Amino acid sequence: MYLRGNIYYTDFYTSAGKRERISLKTSDDKAARKLEKRLVKLFEDQQPGSQEIILWNSFKKWYLGFLKDNRSPATLYIHKLAIKRLEAYKKPHLLREVTADLLLGFKAYLKKLANQHHNKPGPAGRNRIIKALKSMMKTAEKLGKIERLEKWDIVQAEKGETKNRIVWHSMEELRQIAGVLNGDLYTAFMLGWEEGLRRGEMVFLYKSDYNPRNHTITITSKSEWAPKTKKSARTIPLRPDTEKAIQDSIANNPHSIYIINCPGNRNAPTYLSYEYRRTVKQFLPHLHSFLHELRHTYGTMLIKNGAHIKTVSDLMGHSNVLQTEKYIHLNVSDFASATALLPSLGK
Repeated sequence: MYLRGNIYYTDFYTSAGKRERISLKTSDDKAARKLEKRLVKLFEDQQPGSQEIILWNSFKKWYLGFLKDNRSPATLYIHKLAIKRLEAYKKPHLLREVTADLLLGFKAYLKKLANQHHNKPGPAGRNRIIKALKSMMKTAEKLGKIERLEKWDIVQAEKGETKNRIVWHSMEELRQIAGVLNGDLYTAFMLGWEEGLRRGEMVFLYKSDYNPRNHTITITSKSEWAPKTKKSARTIPLRPDTEKAIQDSIANNPHSIYIINCPGNRNAPTYLSYEYRRTVKQFLPHLHSFLHELRHTYGTMLIKNGAHIKTVSDLMGHSNVLQTEKYIHLNVSDFASATALLPSLGK
């Protein structure tokens, strides 16, 4: 252990002879020695192989670069959020400190945090954070960044979403929502439920993506945004009401390159979705509506009215039909209609 400036540091050597330097993040001699003793014991008990990344900061830098090169911006965002939350709970020094037991404690911490902030993040948000961290560590094991195999399955997803959460909307609910929206929020609503667009696809939809001659919109990569998957880059036919809403938005904002122009930071994840939810809640307090539920409604309505699932998958820009199945929500009446298709024995 040695002092550099006002901070104590310590060095470890891997089995390959490589030196790894760790900051003890304190100028207190007693606290630094206590932390060094704990880290030395952890390092000696779990001596890494020559190919392993042992420092948390080194692995974090590598992993975020890996996601940036191989995954979507949305995946990168949720992993950055998960890492930030984990470090607020307990920042690891070594990668091997991230265990299933640590994630179980972290899960309890997230729930306690949510109780203090009016159930935010909710069960779905907490599950995404935990899933991201599990995926991160499984990737580390799979690619040889760490050799130990953890029993990650013991860290299970939470059950019990918000009781009033709406997964998809009925036609009556859609009519109520359409009645309280106007301007670009109404255009976003129509793009969601009649065209099945994701939030990012709406936000970064250029006027040049709209083709009035063919009555279509095209989802393509932009300088500041890229589609979620390769199949997300697609051309979608426009229904008349949605096309009329797009034309109105273009006419109302002649100097903007975008179709949707709500106030706020366009690059913020909550841009548009927060304003949509706030407006709907203001006029329809009994209705819990989220912008993404419109996409679920789009997929469900198409299937309920006879569209083939492969067609729906391509329209929604999913990489495979298994993803599309998560967007289809049926009820008892749908089951009854299906069983009515069976032929009778005629007795």
